[in-house]
Amino acid sequence: MSVTKTMAQGVPTGGMMMYELSTRPWLYNLSQQYNRNISKLSDIPIEEFQKIKDMGFDMVWMMGVWSLGAYGLNYDRTNQQLLQHYGQVLPGYTTDDIIGSPYAPTNYTINPQLGDAQDLINLRKTLNSIGLLLMLDFVPNHTAVDCEWTTSNVDYYIRAPQGTNPPYDPNTYLPNGIAYGSSGWGAWQDTAQLNYWNPATIKARIQELLTVASFADAIRCDMAYLLLNSLFGQTWQSQLASWSYTQPAQEFWGTAIQIVKDSYPDTIFLAEVYHPYEEQLQQLGFDYTYDKMLHDYLGGGNLDQVRDWISGHSTNFTHHSAHFISNHDEPRGANFFGSWWRSNAAALVTYTLPGLRFFWWGDFEGYQYQLDVHLRREQEEPVVDTSIQFYNNLTKIVSDPVFKYGQFEYLNVTGSNEAWTLIAYKWTYQNEKRLCVLNFSGTQGSGNITLDDAEPVNGNDTIPVTDLLSGETFYRSAEQMRTTGLFVVVNTWYGQIFKY
Repeated sequence: MSVTKTMAQGVPTGGMMMYELSTRPWLYNLSQQYNRNISKLSDIPIEEFQKIKDMGFDMVWMMGVWSLGAYGLNYDRTNQQLLQHYGQVLPGYTTDDIIGSPYAPTNYTINPQLGDAQDLINLRKTLNSIGLLLMLDFVPNHTAVDCEWTTSNVDYYIRAPQGTNPPYDPNTYLPNGIAYGSSGWGAWQDTAQLNYWNPATIKARIQELLTVASFADAIRCDMAYLLLNSLFGQTWQSQLASWSYTQPAQEFWGTAIQIVKDSYPDTIFLAEVYHPYEEQLQQLGFDYTYDKMLHDYLGGGNLDQVRDWISGHSTNFTHHSAHFISNHDEPRGANFFGSWWRSNAAALVTYTLPGLRFFWWGDFEGYQYQLDVHLRREQEEPVVDTSIQFYNNLTKIVSDPVFKYGQFEYLNVTGSNEAWTLIAYKWTYQNEKRLCVLNFSGTQGSGNITLDDAEPVNGNDTIPVTDLLSGETFYRSAEQMRTTGLFVVVNTWYGQIFKY
C-alpha cells in the first residue's frame, strides 16, 4: 500500500509537518558537505531524507524542480536592480551563483540539470518508502517568457488592448503585446501573464496541473489567489474587455481541484494566499492556505492581535491554515523577529497550533541571511547550536500523535497582573493531554489555567505535570487543576508545553 493511501486513511487531523527545501541550492550545499558532485535527484543520499523523517516530518517540498528557459536566466543575470540586490544578500557573488527563478517555468518537465522524469518518479518512491510525501510546485498565474505557448498559443495570454499599435508600453508588455506576469502591483518581467478568462487557457492549465499531480503527493500553488475571478477582472479589466472576454461562471480553483482529485484523490493542495482571501480558497477546495497574518501579528508583537487571530477563527479555518516562521519569500526568522531566540519563541506559538506546520530549510540553524530565490547559496554564517537543540526538541514534541490527531482548545489565563503576556491552549488525544503556555513578550508571565480534564492517577490526587521543553516534572493536585487551575510562571520569549 502506498504511503499516500495509508496517510489518507489516517490523515493528521490536528496538523501535518512539512519541510521546504530549495532543491538546487540544497544539492549545491550537499555537494559541499559530501565533497562530491550532487547535482541530480538520483544523487541525493537517502540518509538526508531519513534525517527529515526522523524529526517527525510528514512531507518534503522540493521547491523548484521544473524546466527553466534561457530568457529568465539571462534576465536574472543582467537586470541591474536584481544584481544590486544579489550584492546585498550575497557579497562577492559570481555569475555561476545566479541559477534562475523557479517561478518562471517554461513547462512542467523536470529541469534537465536535476535529471529526467524517471528520476522524479524514483524520488517520490524513495520518499514514500520511508513515510514521507512529496510536494511540488505549480505556478498558475504565468509562464516563462520563452514558454513555447508565447508563440504557438498567444491567445492563452493577456494581450495589449485590441487595436493598440506597437511599440507597446515596455513596463507592461513584451514586444509582441503579451503582458508580463503581474499581481497588479508591477510586472515580473521574466514572465508572461496567462488569461484565465479564456476557456482554452483553463483547459490547458488543468492538463499541466494533472501532470504535476502525476508526480507529486501534494502541490503548492504559487500566488493562487490572483486567479480569483474578481481579482483577475480587476487587474486586467481593460485588456479583457477589449478582446470581449467575460468572467467565467465558475472559479478556476473549484473546477481544477475537483478534476485533479477525481484522478488523484489523495492530492494535497496548498495555496500561497494573503489576507483576506484565505477562507475563499479553502472553500474552493484547498487543503491548506498560507497564514501570513499570524506571522505578521507575531512580528508586530501585539499579543492581543495574536490572541484574537487564534481565538477568533473557527477551528476548521485554523486546521486548514499553513503556519510558518519563514519561507523562501520571507526574511529569515532571526532577521524578521529580531533574534534567533525571539524567532524560536514565535515558533512555539506557530508550530503548536493546528494546521500545516511549515518549516523552511535554515530555520533550525538560527540563520539570519536570506537565500534569494535566484541564487544557489546564501551568505555564510555560524550555526546557532542552541537553536538546533531547540528545534530538535520542538519537532519531537509536535510530531507526537496528540499534536497530529488531537482536539485543540483555546484557554484563558487568569488571576495575575502578568497573565496578559501568556497565550494558552491544550491538545487531547485518546489518553494523552498537552497544555501549551507561551510567552511571546519581554515580560515574565504568570497566571492560572483551569484544566477540567486533569484526572487522578491510580486514585492519587497528586499527579505529575512534565514540561517537555525543559524536562522538569512538577507534582500538582488534579482537583486544584480542575478548579482554581494550574499556576504557571513562564520566562520571557519562551514557553512551557506540559504533559499531564
